[in-house]
Amino acid sequence: MKITGVVAEYNPFHAGHEYQLKKARELSGCDGIAVVMSGNYVQRGEPAIIDKFKRAECAILGGADIVIELPMPFSCQNAELFSFAAIRELSKLHISSLSFGCENENIEILKKIAAVQLLPEFNNLVKKEIKKGISYGKALSNALGLLIDHEETVFSPNNVLGIEYIKSAMKLNLNLHYYPVKRLGMKYNDTEISGDFHSATAIRKHILEGNYEDLKLTEKSLKSIEEFKKEHKKFNTLDNYIDYLYYKIIDLGNNLGEIYEVKEGLENKILANVFKYSNVNDFIMSLKSKRYPYSKLRRCLLNILLTINKSDVKEILSTPADYVKVLAFNDTGRKIIKHASQKGTKIINRYSDYKKYSLMPEKLPVFTLTKRASDIYYLPLENRKINSEYTENAVYVKTQS
Repeated sequence: MKITGVVAEYNPFHAGHEYQLKKARELSGCDGIAVVMSGNYVQRGEPAIIDKFKRAECAILGGADIVIELPMPFSCQNAELFSFAAIRELSKLHISSLSFGCENENIEILKKIAAVQLLPEFNNLVKKEIKKGISYGKALSNALGLLIDHEETVFSPNNVLGIEYIKSAMKLNLNLHYYPVKRLGMKYNDTEISGDFHSATAIRKHILEGNYEDLKLTEKSLKSIEEFKKEHKKFNTLDNYIDYLYYKIIDLGNNLGEIYEVKEGLENKILANVFKYSNVNDFIMSLKSKRYPYSKLRRCLLNILLTINKSDVKEILSTPADYVKVLAFNDTGRKIIKHASQKGTKIINRYSDYKKYSLMPEKLPVFTLTKRASDIYYLPLENRKINSEYTENAVYVKTQS
């Protein structure tokens, strides 16, 4: 079975995502599309604007055949860790190709850059560049320029992730075909609405402002957004947790250094600025530096909120699970499930499936961390869902005839 993999967050699912899935199917000629999607927290270092099951169902109705969850703690980490975990999950479904959005469709240059970045001397060059006091992104570009010719545009957000996906596949010894889909319309971080395809950043901004009628969303995505607002009275953002975050910082105190990505004295700066700001943005700006850019600090604060320790990341990386957690699927998705099952992958559609495979979920680090994170996700919302990891099942979407 020819399965094309896609890594996504769908925060929220919109017309650009629908276009990418359509092009991925066309370019690859696959039998099915498998998406690995961030759960209730995303790589930007914040909670998803609506929950994972609603977003996964939107993806199925928008062109995917199965959506599996990118496990905690990787969904909210740096691009390298996020990408490696995502490709590792997709490999359990035995994908034959990978499709991703990008600004540069030249797959050969992306593969060349990925291979160069895996060389030991590349990391040494990056470290030397960082010592000059420049940002990590600039150091990356400079180091690459010392080894090969490249365009600055290869380090646009989507290209960076595309390169990381290819690197991850190389690390995992996967022989994949790649089908890049050129990004159309607004840029990744554009916040104003224009053109045929709106950026997820702009869409989130307008949703939070209460204006989402004219956004380029699919019909199901718009309905899911409205349902979430009706059920929980507001959308989820990191600002919803500012008081919980401050409490957690005080509670951890001198143990802040055990949190993943908190290092080099950052814990002292965090403690010195606690309670001084009424929103997360101002708090982050008080911590920002060349060594700690805005995006990295958001992830650090989310790691603190969710108590993601360095030891958690190390343990889960070193002991990968032999199962995937399904969030949504259709009839073709059933075939992908059967295909993966025949090759030894355990498929979790509901809590009882753990016991079917003689797994003890409460002793699985990924499950316990995901359960805690899911409970925290609903904490600042009305009509909270506690223990949702026990009660919510994968969503089946009947294929339209």
